[in-house]
Amino acid sequence: MSSDSDRYRNFDVAVYCRVHDVQRMGDLEWLEKSFNMLSKYVKVDKFYLETHRDMVVADKGLIGKIRDFLASRGVKTSGGIATVVNERDQFRTFCYSNPEHREKIKEIVQYTAELFDEVIIDDFFFTNCKCEMCIEAKGDKSWTAYRLGLMEEVSRNIVIKTAKTVNPEVNMIIKYPNWYDHYQFLGYNLEVESQLFDMIYTGTETRDPEYTSQHLQQYHSYAIMRYLENVKPGKNGGGWIDPFARRYLDRYAEQIRLTLFAKAKEVTLFCFGSLVESIKQPDGSYKPASTVAPIAGNVFEKVDSFSDKLGQPYGIPSYKPYHSSGEDFLHNYIGMLGIPIDIVPEFPYESGTVFLTECAKFDGNIVEEIQGQLVKGKTVVITSGLLKALQDEGIEDIVEVEYTERKALANKFMQFADVYHSDTDILIPQIKYATNDAWETITCLDKGNGYPLLLQARYAKGVLYILTIPENFADLYHLPHETITQIKHVLMKDLKVHVESPSRICLFAYDNDTFIVESFLPHLSRCSIVISKKPAKLYDLISDREESGLADGEGTVFPTLVPPHSYRVYRFE
Repeated sequence: MSSDSDRYRNFDVAVYCRVHDVQRMGDLEWLEKSFNMLSKYVKVDKFYLETHRDMVVADKGLIGKIRDFLASRGVKTSGGIATVVNERDQFRTFCYSNPEHREKIKEIVQYTAELFDEVIIDDFFFTNCKCEMCIEAKGDKSWTAYRLGLMEEVSRNIVIKTAKTVNPEVNMIIKYPNWYDHYQFLGYNLEVESQLFDMIYTGTETRDPEYTSQHLQQYHSYAIMRYLENVKPGKNGGGWIDPFARRYLDRYAEQIRLTLFAKAKEVTLFCFGSLVESIKQPDGSYKPASTVAPIAGNVFEKVDSFSDKLGQPYGIPSYKPYHSSGEDFLHNYIGMLGIPIDIVPEFPYESGTVFLTECAKFDGNIVEEIQGQLVKGKTVVITSGLLKALQDEGIEDIVEVEYTERKALANKFMQFADVYHSDTDILIPQIKYATNDAWETITCLDKGNGYPLLLQARYAKGVLYILTIPENFADLYHLPHETITQIKHVLMKDLKVHVESPSRICLFAYDNDTFIVESFLPHLSRCSIVISKKPAKLYDLISDREESGLADGEGTVFPTLVPPHSYRVYRFE
């Protein structure tokens, strides 16, 4: 049986076992050796045992043997279902217009709910089918509208109803994938499904941001966890990590710790087979070959040592209506500038500062909501993408600014009397405005001309800012750090702490005056932590050392160095 020393204090760890892993685990000798090997590095609380993937179904007796073994080791078990017909054929899913496929799903759910009191649906619970039956059933609807309605009906009447009929106490969990801006296109109905299922779960795997097809930025592992927590507070079961498509091992560790920085209650490691890779020796023994299990264990131990000292995460709210898209995943590029972003599904009326990307256009009342904030004397920052979407939709009642189709190529940025240089040319859209009705806070200089990077306009008692987004979002990282600092001063004016630094040094803030600074840069970096009070004290929570600071203006500045791919944890008072 497990003891307190066999668990982490501040979160649980689960391991997901694909049906192919489950079949191999039927060799109890192999299972015992593999489990012992994994347990050297990671304290595991739960195993998710998958019953179906790729039309393969795990045997009931086999699952019983595995559950008995894990129970003897003090490990809980839950069920898992991958609703995929052929994972290797571009993730071919079931056809939910096909009566035979619907009946098959019903059988799988019934079978699994009879075996387990908790079942998680892996992130293939979408539809990409465009067979003749789907085309006919869709009719005149868009694919998005058809799929949203279809998957709501399948969730309600096939998955949940079936599970609850055979096991009324079963805890049904839907795991959402990492592509939150695209859910609706494949039928993930986050608004409705999050209420139908008992719990939700978050795919926080981001892998390599450049050499993968999704190109998800590192901050995404944190931001999506916070977003889904805001969708279903207290019922977001945890974050899900895999070790695939990484250029370096730090990338795997970063995904896990960012998930934990978002205060995940549980982290699921996918999958058992990847964690227990081994090489058979001449004497019949096995030598561990997996590098990911030791790394995961190291991350868990270190974060567990200070996680209880952190409060609740917070940041600048960025409103993303359900089923919305536009400037896809831009929130994470902004987070990589060192600006804490908290994605929320409802308009954050109580916040002093709101950040809105193009996806906010899906709210038909967004202009009125912006006006309401400004009338109350608050700050609203919108992107150039949202400006373009709201032209002739009422934004001109606030300020007459035009998103033009012309472009500018800049590598110099002017802030009042100072000019700073980027390390590359940055292509931006040209924004046209009326002199003195709006004014440039930051200017992009281009061959004797200039265009706003950050534009401000007063309205009632508030201020509207328009942030021009480069054509390539990643060019935000090439802005001079002085320019990034100016953007931070606007967006983060209500926060007690900010970090003056180059891009790709992130800030994670908590409501008890603790915070984390993490660098995703490949080299040692200088930065300045600025606390907006004077005098202020700063303590390193890991080394338990007080840092030295200097009074500067209305705050206290703490110069520091952050090693590559590492983080520092602080508390201030």
